[in-house]
Amino acid sequence: MQTATKKVAKHFRLNEVLIKGAQKILGAKTATETIESALSDVIYREKMRKLIEQTKGKFKFEGLD
Repeated sequence: MQTATKKVAKHFRLNEVLIKGAQKILGAKTATETIESALSDVIYREKMRKLIEQTKGKFKFEGLD
């Protein structure tokens, strides 16, 4: 469940090819949705990186054999 967030108007000069490529990969309908999704992904990846770093060596992965 998402909570309401404050939206702010910003003006950026962005590479249209990058926006369109990311939009296609993310399945986003708009440039705004594309950028928000990409930003959320960056934040998620950093949280996961920190979690992995904190738990380094505490768990043993035995694979899928």
